[in-house]
Amino acid sequence: MKTLIGISLVIFGFAPMLLAKPVTWNLWPGEAPSEKGEIPPEYDKTGPDGNLVAGKRVIRLTNVSIPTMTFYKARPAKNTGTTIVIAPGGGFNILAYDLEGTEVAEWLNSIGVNAAVLKYRVPARDPEKRWLVAVQDAQRAMSMIRSKAGRLDIDPDKIGLMGFSAGASTASITTLANHRFYDPVDKMDNVDFRPNFAMPIYGGGIIPDECTINENAPPFFLTIAHDDKDRSIDVAEFYVALKKAGVSAELHIYERGGHGYGLRRTEVPVTSWSDRLKDWLQQLGLLEQ
Repeated sequence: MKTLIGISLVIFGFAPMLLAKPVTWNLWPGEAPSEKGEIPPEYDKTGPDGNLVAGKRVIRLTNVSIPTMTFYKARPAKNTGTTIVIAPGGGFNILAYDLEGTEVAEWLNSIGVNAAVLKYRVPARDPEKRWLVAVQDAQRAMSMIRSKAGRLDIDPDKIGLMGFSAGASTASITTLANHRFYDPVDKMDNVDFRPNFAMPIYGGGIIPDECTINENAPPFFLTIAHDDKDRSIDVAEFYVALKKAGVSAELHIYERGGHGYGLRRTEVPVTSWSDRLKDWLQQLGLLEQ
């Protein structure tokens, strides 16, 4: 099946190299877990009258049935060895692939962080657990990137997971999950899927029973706007639960800004949240070479 997003390479292993261009891997050696029939072809559903963000168009992918991860390597002169996997949002219906994916990867590269954009399956397959296939893909992606750490010349102990909106829920569930949500398919699934730090951005919702918040959870960075419906209350309660469990966490709640701004700057202060994230990464020692 052809996709709209350009792919440099689709491979499962390669010799050590300096990557001049992004490289893409299929997450699964065959059909992904929980698939039950043919999904129509993948496409960008944003039409000519689609909603703009900060005056720019947004790619809104849907009908993703072949999940992938695309790796963007930071320039050698700035590379810190830190890597962040990015899960775009879109209500588990679409993926805001540039706004909350490739644009974020480019910014991370600019501060010396390697990035990997996760193209997980949408729309949701299970109406009761809309997050399920996204988390399956995220768990597989985390194991995959960590298993390739030596070849990619990245630090396997400095791999984080960032998500936006539905991707933020995906990041939180993946970080706190008690187990894999699929049966292992190969030796790659023997590699730990849990990130070393997590960054759910304008997330919300309930953490399922299959997750545990305790002192073993890694550091969390959270940001939200007060006027983002009731999500700011959800995020504040999540922060309190983390702190009560003894987890390192930082929370920023801005007065206004709504939802779905990615890294696109406007006059609204919430769109400077990435400055706070950079500070946090520096405090954790993740930006030091």
